[in-house]
Amino acid sequence: MSGAINITTKILEMVDTCRNEVMIAIPEAGEELVKQALPKLRSLHDKGVKITILTSDKIDKESVKAIKRVATVKIKKGLFGGGIISDKKYVVILLGPETTGEGSSDIVAIWADHAGLAGFARQYFEYLLKDSKEV
Repeated sequence: MSGAINITTKILEMVDTCRNEVMIAIPEAGEELVKQALPKLRSLHDKGVKITILTSDKIDKESVKAIKRVATVKIKKGLFGGGIISDKKYVVILLGPETTGEGSSDIVAIWADHAGLAGFARQYFEYLLKDSKEV
């Protein structure tokens, strides 16, 4: 997948359809997405969905304060990648900007509904959580 709008649409769709658990890694560049997703995260929280968010130590304090109301939030110094795992079976992995020529760039991501890839992503997410600090 490429393009911020396409990726945001897919992530928000995953959040909409989540029933049990969502795990989100948000790099520094993900702050705007947090603001867009907050109403949906509140809705999931109200339905009893377990929400875990891992973010970098550079995310602004207001974003952390907002998401802490609806999710377990952990900070990982130097976090640079991001993604989302929904219900242990859907995954979006953010790969970062892709140079598209003439100095412009576009965000690129991988989306899958493959249980193996989602399982691998979940294991890596849990590995990162081990050295993160809870807010």
